[in-house]
Amino acid sequence: MFGGEHKQTDIAQSAIFTTGSMRASRFYPAILFTFFIMYGDYSFDLSSKIRIISSYIFSPFTQIEYLAKDSFNSFDSYFSSQKKLSEEINMLRNQIRDLENQNLALQYTKTSLNELEELFDLSKSFKERKIFLGKITDFKKFPKELVSVENRTNNITKDMIAFNAFGLIGVIDELLNNSIKIIPLHDASIKIPAKNSRTLENIIIVGTGKPKTFQIEAFKKNGDIKKGDEIISSGLGGRFPEGFFLGRVTEIKENDQSNFLLITVENTFDFSFGSTILFTKP
Repeated sequence: MFGGEHKQTDIAQSAIFTTGSMRASRFYPAILFTFFIMYGDYSFDLSSKIRIISSYIFSPFTQIEYLAKDSFNSFDSYFSSQKKLSEEINMLRNQIRDLENQNLALQYTKTSLNELEELFDLSKSFKERKIFLGKITDFKKFPKELVSVENRTNNITKDMIAFNAFGLIGVIDELLNNSIKIIPLHDASIKIPAKNSRTLENIIIVGTGKPKTFQIEAFKKNGDIKKGDEIISSGLGGRFPEGFFLGRVTEIKENDQSNFLLITVENTFDFSFGSTILFTKP
């Protein structure tokens, strides 16, 4: 029994020694490591360097909030700028549109003024004849060209002829209470006494029904006529005034089965031009 107790005592002492040895083996290196760190910190100022390095390493994480805020502000500023730019662009577009409309209005005013000046100059040739002006309200195109003019007076009669800024362009086809219907000179129903301004030979030109185009009626093959000859109204018959330009000869053809030439006369008058028509008696 005594021997068993002795063994237990030895075992306990051995365990205490072993545990103490293990603690000492861990403790001394820790003390030594701490000593080296303190010495290194004292000698090389390691702690400040570690703090600096740590601040560099972890600075992106600490700056995330500021970066996020700056980014948000940048995006907000960008989209705000884009919105302002878009608004300025729309404002400039509206200004350009307004200027274009004003320019169109000025051009229309200028055209109307030029038109009235032409009509005024034209009216001087009528001497003491009464003239009346009307506003175009409608225009029907080929094949049945027809201009409707607003009628504000009872002084216009059906025997009057119509002029625009180009010159003589038509006759009254129908006279209503509030409007006047005008057909062009080139209507197939129109015959105009005329003459060749070069030879002064009297001729008759007839409308072809095609815009700006006439034919000379019954012109003999031995007659004197050339391309480019100017054809003017002769005033014979009293239906049309004398001396108004009607067109130029553009084509001369022979017909083997006829003694007459096929002669085409064309002008550059635009029957639908302008906004104002002048009426007067021949």
